[in-house]
Amino acid sequence: MVADALVYHPTAAHLLRYLDSTIGRDKVMRLVQYFARFYAAYLARTGGDKASLAAWRGLMSQFSTARKIMRIGKPLQHLKAAAAAYDNKTADAVLRYTALGRQLSYTAYLTLDTLIFVHGTKLATLRNPELAQKLYYRFWLAGIIFSISGAVYKHIGLSKREASLAKQAEKDIVAIKKVRAEQAANSTQLVLDLLDSSIPVSGLQLVPVDESVVGLAGMISSLIGASAQWKLTA
Repeated sequence: MVADALVYHPTAAHLLRYLDSTIGRDKVMRLVQYFARFYAAYLARTGGDKASLAAWRGLMSQFSTARKIMRIGKPLQHLKAAAAAYDNKTADAVLRYTALGRQLSYTAYLTLDTLIFVHGTKLATLRNPELAQKLYYRFWLAGIIFSISGAVYKHIGLSKREASLAKQAEKDIVAIKKVRAEQAANSTQLVLDLLDSSIPVSGLQLVPVDESVVGLAGMISSLIGASAQWKLTA
């Protein structure tokens, strides 16, 4: 009876739906990957046991590779999104081109992600893997910069829209709530981008960022993403 209560509990059903989604599994794996990165950096800084340090670094590497496999084919999704952004002639010009830049940058970044994975399998080799790694981080950072730029521009527009609606004699409560919901989603994306920017910035060594900070930033963004996906699968 206890087992039945657990198996058929609504939360258990929700968890199964969550883990059945590719995004849900990726968010869990990403959380583990960046926790391992954070903890390995902590062990290295505090002079932890070498065997434990190797184990956590190995776990981070394994989950990173597993996520690369799951991302194979994803460049096509971003390429399709780039085409949709380009074709959307009615959209605000700034939002249209920042979306286009973001999607094209992510297409290149994820294509390189796959090539680097294939290189690691030794089935095919890159002539200059170091250059591929640098370009990988550069396109990732470019995508984030386009995303941040679009989010900041959208934030300004939504703030003006909300202020305009608030000044009206007969306030449209539904419209105000809609704008606030958009603003909340936009702010969440901005926070995610700012957190994730630490990863390519560290990879390119543009700014000295401690590995534990990168791991912590990745953990927080993973938790935010996981929470959003949890709500979508409710």
